[in-house]
Amino acid sequence: MSGLEYLASEEIDRLAKFTSTDEGVTRLPFTKENRLALEYLAKRLSEVGKRVYVDRMGNILTSSGRESQRDDKVVFCSHYDSVPNGGKYDGTAGVVFGILLLTLLGKAEAERIELCAFNCEESSLFGRASLGSAFFLKGEEALGDYETLIGERVSLTELMEKADFQRFSQVGKPFVEEGTRFIEIHVDQSKELSKKALDFAFVEKIAGQRRLSFTFKGETNHSSLMNLSARRDSLLASTSAILKASELSKLMSSEEVVGTVTRLVNTPNVMNMIPGETETTVDIRGFSVRSLEEFKGSLTDYCRAVSEGAAIEFSSSEFSTMDPATMDSSYLKYLQNSLTVKGLSSTRMNSIAWHDIAEVSKYFPSSLILLPNPTGVSHSPREAMDLTSFSKLLNAMLEIFGGSHASN
Repeated sequence: MSGLEYLASEEIDRLAKFTSTDEGVTRLPFTKENRLALEYLAKRLSEVGKRVYVDRMGNILTSSGRESQRDDKVVFCSHYDSVPNGGKYDGTAGVVFGILLLTLLGKAEAERIELCAFNCEESSLFGRASLGSAFFLKGEEALGDYETLIGERVSLTELMEKADFQRFSQVGKPFVEEGTRFIEIHVDQSKELSKKALDFAFVEKIAGQRRLSFTFKGETNHSSLMNLSARRDSLLASTSAILKASELSKLMSSEEVVGTVTRLVNTPNVMNMIPGETETTVDIRGFSVRSLEEFKGSLTDYCRAVSEGAAIEFSSSEFSTMDPATMDSSYLKYLQNSLTVKGLSSTRMNSIAWHDIAEVSKYFPSSLILLPNPTGVSHSPREAMDLTSFSKLLNAMLEIFGGSHASN
């Protein structure tokens, strides 16, 4: 293991200790583990000469502590919250990359680089992705007062007030100049790069999302009811969404769109009772608004028709809408050429997984670089990352940002 690989592994393992479970990393937003990770990051960034701004959501942005005259700032960004029993690289790899870059650059060069570590980016707690980056970029008025889906029902506002994350701020919110470039480093959430033995990939486009809630209302009854025509089984009706989502995914695969039923809340959920109400959550992802809307419409219409035939009340709502995001092509070309000259192998690809940088790309020129994942497993304790590729990319970035260069 090289020196840079050792530093990366050590830093990632330190953050992985902030977890509420023995298996994997569980660091949900606004938990004790989440706060401890924030405190650690604030301390660690102070050690590398940066001061930190922390907002009510727990987002962290570094600052030199004074107004910088540089007009070529680059912000490395990622997130530090996790899914339940997640991997130790998802999100964290990008945060650690920024920390090590700041650690190893000279003082003058480090003034050009900032780190933004978002919180509340995973969908687990509220069923919505990128709440942290949306809050950071658009303000609190851009969000609803959502309720948690895990554990006791608590509102986002209540959690922010209780956490009081702003007390960790050392400076006021730094002004981010128009044209500032954002770069996210993230582990690949497939085995694609590892199979091709490539060092990394540049993402050109990030898939958009349509997240739907379907409610099927029937009638609770005893499971011994022999008259099948009298049954109004909400769970049985809800299976239409599961099967149709799978069928549509196969039919529309050429259009690069996929849908998944991800969550069921079944009532009364008792062994000897016919379910009377079932709430179903659907996650649709695709690279064009047209395909997302077509999938959504076909699935909704089908489930409504099935429900009507079974005397089941059906209702639907769309609780999260994310359009596809395109990365900055000119800077992508510049970075890819620069890294290729340094001997790193790469490709270009699209990402079906959502990333923090997608929200950022609406406001600033943005780039997403993926590192190989040897297991191809994501959001799991089995998640992995190629440390050699990480260190090669870090070394190359140190050369790029350690000297002067033209970015056209």
